[in-house]
Amino acid sequence: MAVTINLWRFLPVLLGAFPMVTGLHQPSLAQKVSEAEVSPVFRSADDIPNLIFNSNRKKQGRTGIILPGGNIEQWDALKASISQNYGLNFSLAYTYVLQSAYGDSDLISNHITGSGAQAELDFAWTIFGRSGTGPKGVFGGKIESRHKLFNANDPQSVAPSAGSIWTAASGYGLIDIAASQLWYEQHLVRDKAVIRVGKMSPFTMFDYYRYKSTRSAFLGQIQTFNPTIPFPPSTLGIAAGALLGNGLYAEAGVFDANGTPEDIGFNTLFGKGETFKIADFGWTPDFVLGGDSGSNDFHLTAWHIDKRTSAGTPEGWGVTASAQRNFGNVVPFIRYGYASGGVTQLEHFASAGFGIEDAFGFSDDVFGVSVGWGRPSNPQFRDQYSSEVFYRMQVTPKFAVTPNVQLILDPATDPTSDSLGIFSLRARLAL
Repeated sequence: MAVTINLWRFLPVLLGAFPMVTGLHQPSLAQKVSEAEVSPVFRSADDIPNLIFNSNRKKQGRTGIILPGGNIEQWDALKASISQNYGLNFSLAYTYVLQSAYGDSDLISNHITGSGAQAELDFAWTIFGRSGTGPKGVFGGKIESRHKLFNANDPQSVAPSAGSIWTAASGYGLIDIAASQLWYEQHLVRDKAVIRVGKMSPFTMFDYYRYKSTRSAFLGQIQTFNPTIPFPPSTLGIAAGALLGNGLYAEAGVFDANGTPEDIGFNTLFGKGETFKIADFGWTPDFVLGGDSGSNDFHLTAWHIDKRTSAGTPEGWGVTASAQRNFGNVVPFIRYGYASGGVTQLEHFASAGFGIEDAFGFSDDVFGVSVGWGRPSNPQFRDQYSSEVFYRMQVTPKFAVTPNVQLILDPATDPTSDSLGIFSLRARLAL
């Protein structure tokens, strides 16, 4: 018996992020958000609760949507129902980056390209305190894979292969499919303090600033990863943070210095005992729990890392200062970091720039510009400079495209080159 498949019915499920154009999407009333979906203290856009919230938040796409059967709407309704009935919030996302470097370097002939992606499932399950009668307890995690796609190189390797001391595509290297995060977070004092324990990403929890997201903002390491802090990428540890009142906050953590996304980490944490410690103290006068995390932020960060025997790196410490303040929809920022002892590739770094929210009248578009400077820890390398421009276009409520251009002057590890031009395209589907 022949079976007829109605492709038109199933196509929106697969390609729901690529709707037919029916004109500009008109703004609607702001969506009321649940406090259970956002972190009260750790505010980076890439921290799991905030990442889920931003993925699920209704956005104003550039195009209207015609979807037979309302599949995307049904998906959103299903997720909302699961959240309301069981306290489980989650998101699925796939982010693709294509990057090419052009220059006069002896290391490359004309240009080098890289292509890769990150697939991720993030979840945050509120298992205690959903009714509001007691402090919340949240179990969170991430399952992810980072892989090459259509190319022999991953994007993260492109700029270093062309002579740059830092990558121009932070976070788009290689990770086998793994549970890179798995932690429990206990909220205290009416969500004004939290303690988190387990496997987590210190990078997404500390040294916050508004455009610290390789998924939705800058791509270059000088603007995202803070190359003077030796963050373990994903590691066992304990962290705590508190809102102190009048916009003041403090947070601190102790982590396994040798943690990796693929390994559980008990062997390195308890076998070697080499730790990474970090603390933030800052002021953010416009933070509102359950809403926007605030554009105004001024903080100091201090860290220390033990000598790592297997990695061959010495003991070290460092400090970072960061400031940002919004002026309407324009958010300028300035950042500086110092690292001692050759622990990181850079001894000093500084960056400055601005973002324009609601760019060109589109409520979820962002335009960003930055400049950066880094002094290598190795005195044999020269200072390196960079500039970066990106424009994130929210094409549909579920799909964003971000062209990105970076210019690197005096590539530190290649004295034969004066400049590198790096062109990138990032596409992100978040469901």
